[in-house]
Amino acid sequence: RNVFIDEAHRFRSESNITYELLAQICRGKRVILVSATPLNNTPSDILSQIKLFQSGRNSTIPNVKNLDAFFKSLEERLKGLDRQSNKDKYIEIVKDNAKQIRDKVLKYLMVRRTRTEVKLYFKKDLEKQGLKFPEVETPKAAFYQFDGKINYAFDFTIKALTNFAFTYARYSPLLYLRDTKELSQIQELSQQNLKSLMKILLVKRLESSFFAFKNTLGNFIRSYEAFIKAYDDGYVYISKKYINKIFDYLEDEDFNSIAKLIEEDKAEEYESSKFTSDLRKNLETDLNTLKEIHSLWNEIDTDPKLDELIHLLKTDTVLKDKKLIIFTESKDTAEYLERELQARLGQDGKGVLAFTGQSTPNIKNKIIDNFDAKVRRPKNDIKIL
Repeated sequence: RNVFIDEAHRFRSESNITYELLAQICRGKRVILVSATPLNNTPSDILSQIKLFQSGRNSTIPNVKNLDAFFKSLEERLKGLDRQSNKDKYIEIVKDNAKQIRDKVLKYLMVRRTRTEVKLYFKKDLEKQGLKFPEVETPKAAFYQFDGKINYAFDFTIKALTNFAFTYARYSPLLYLRDTKELSQIQELSQQNLKSLMKILLVKRLESSFFAFKNTLGNFIRSYEAFIKAYDDGYVYISKKYINKIFDYLEDEDFNSIAKLIEEDKAEEYESSKFTSDLRKNLETDLNTLKEIHSLWNEIDTDPKLDELIHLLKTDTVLKDKKLIIFTESKDTAEYLERELQARLGQDGKGVLAFTGQSTPNIKNKIIDNFDAKVRRPKNDIKIL
């Protein structure tokens, strides 16, 4: 039996339940993995995917019987090397690691096809089947400009959220346990990863739209305030249950689900006395920074990104007369755009609709009627999706 796994890079990590369940399905079967980006962080990304169909210590790959040992040796070469201060050496090793993986492992496992290769080597087959790749125009960048107030707020925000002084203590309290024996190595790694995730979440929201960022910022402030109140009342609440699920969502860049999962956290109760005083201090420092950022953005009631989008929709010769799909990774941004475009595009605003993972089947059917080329009776109710 064959198992086909699309978007296989979502299984770059063995340390979650989803991977283990998939590994059980794959056991004893022929497995085909499909991915455009099999490697993201380290060589172990590749190893995890290979182990869905190969034994880590007894592989069938010529001259690399022990895959675990081979990939571990590549990881060891990078240990202790700072990618900034040892940049040249770091890049040299990364390139050599990639070559070794290609020459010793992937050449026995991987079929690589680019559009150019398909057009070159399968030309007759394409012609015979009447198939061709669509000719796509080069993307055009749309530029918008910040005024002085927005520019200051944006720069201050990025520097504050990515500075070491901002500790994300609310999302890593286990790192402040007085008794370090209570903290396992896996828990420590999870807490460090969660700190990085929260940083990504905030920056992604800021990139998406000011509206989405302000919403998320407000949620962070409320979360910190509630956490500090509980701490002062003698308790710290921590959940270990959602960590793996969060990383699954991170693979999909589903930041809405991550935020929701954190808000609905079912937590274990610890006494505040189990934690060092640094936790309370860092919580307070982070909260003050969040409030300072919040006060800056409270003063901003313009959105140059939105203004430029509306200008393009009204004036661009292609965009103004065509049905359009606008992609955004934030549900907040999608609903913000729906509301603003409906209000500011006049008659065209009536044909604006937002679709998210929480949309009802009725909305989905409406989109199919308006955008699916195969539908029998196409409608023209929606211009901008």
